[in-house]
Amino acid sequence: MCWVYRSVGWRRFSSQKQQYRDAIEKLIADFRASGPIETRQRKYRSVLLGHGWCTEVHRLAEATLHLVDHGLAHEALILLRTMFETTVSLHWLSQKGDAGALGVFAEGGRVNRAAANDMQTAFNVPQDLIDQINSEAVEKTDESEVFRRFQAQCDEIDPRRQLYTVYRYLCGYAHPSSASAFAYIQEAGADSDPSGNQPEVWLRLMVRLWCATCPTGSDNKEPPGR
Repeated sequence: MCWVYRSVGWRRFSSQKQQYRDAIEKLIADFRASGPIETRQRKYRSVLLGHGWCTEVHRLAEATLHLVDHGLAHEALILLRTMFETTVSLHWLSQKGDAGALGVFAEGGRVNRAAANDMQTAFNVPQDLIDQINSEAVEKTDESEVFRRFQAQCDEIDPRRQLYTVYRYLCGYAHPSSASAFAYIQEAGADSDPSGNQPEVWLRLMVRLWCATCPTGSDNKEPPGR
């Protein structure tokens, strides 16, 4: 009987894994088929930013599948963290529109100025380069302050903190931490993948990433057999 239960459980696991894989590949194929931005839409800053971020998420999804296929599920988690962050920011931008896009550019200007000051202190940087960066107008806005802090973006979308909780969990694998170290520490004689144990978990996270927050390419439904 134990063998029967294990056999049924493995078939269910394999079926779910394939369903999530099929869902991801369909999302990637649909995005490829969508084509470039319409010319009339290129004048909108939020559309250009959104298209760039959406493209990044789908390209990283393809790379993540390649990593999982080669037994590198832990390394795939690092990309998954970037996908998660970008998708949340994409959803936030879709709600804020042009004001959000201006906030993104304003925060970019602030970061450039801070980097210029650091470079001037640490390296012998040409003064004309520093002056050029500092001469760019930087206007702080409500949206730029929100975009500056990822937790604030998450809270505007999801006050229950579910999104930020997942983000912090994934950061444990993307940054140097005990989790990232122990992912590569195996017991003596172990022959398992150092990345972990269940590729289905990573595939499920990828699908939920799109279905929960991405404003395009999803009907907000998970594959059956959850």
